[in-house]
Amino acid sequence: MPRPRRALEIFLNAGATAGVLASVISAHPAFSQEHHSSTSALHAQGGEGGEGGEAGHAAVAQTDLDALVVLAQMQGHLLVAQELLTQQQFSAAEPHVGHPVDELYGALEPALQRQRIPPFLAILEDLRQQVRLNPKAASTGSKLAKAQQSIAAAARALPGGEAADTQMVMAVVRQLAEIAVDEYGAAVVGDRVVEAIEYQDARGFLLEAQRLLDQNVANQPAAAAQLSGQQRTIAAMLQAFPTAIPPGTAVMGVAQLQQLQKQL
Repeated sequence: MPRPRRALEIFLNAGATAGVLASVISAHPAFSQEHHSSTSALHAQGGEGGEGGEAGHAAVAQTDLDALVVLAQMQGHLLVAQELLTQQQFSAAEPHVGHPVDELYGALEPALQRQRIPPFLAILEDLRQQVRLNPKAASTGSKLAKAQQSIAAAARALPGGEAADTQMVMAVVRQLAEIAVDEYGAAVVGDRVVEAIEYQDARGFLLEAQRLLDQNVANQPAAAAQLSGQQRTIAAMLQAFPTAIPPGTAVMGVAQLQQLQKQL
């Protein structure tokens, strides 16, 4: 029986997000009240959840910060899918265009409705069908770009989702790194990478964390010194993921990756 996917389960442990992000949230008034009223970032609606409620189970993004993390996970999936499509690894890319539809969008939808952000599920589904049915077509690239742009637009529309919001970027990056370690722990047994999808999930989430940091520095040059340590840490963590197709032997142990993550 396949291991239940856990990229959002990390949020379901009461107080997990609050513990990791307390210092950031308390310094960010737009979110402090929202988090004060909730001990968990996502609320379990029942059963054994995966990313956003796989197989009929649901987890819901309770705050705008949670929604930004879910959107960042979507981007991470599409970043690794983009790598795999470029390498013509079409079967490997397919799960990563499917996860935003099947596992994440359901967690996000209430936040989109709450903030009156236009839905974009149809765009994600169109990309998935394209990769399933005709990934070699020229339109695949444009549909991927459209999906990435729709996710980015939703993030910008959320409070705190602006690229120049350094405190919120730091909060999202910390969560992405924590989720990446969780996924990597599921991918590696001993010194062997045994689960390619989980390895790729972790790589995609860290690539998105790196992109968010670089984007923030570009939009807010004064933040460069503040974020330089996080940029170095994410770069060090990415050394565990030398390629989109995982190596048979793990480059880095899970404990070592976790120690790096704790530096963020």
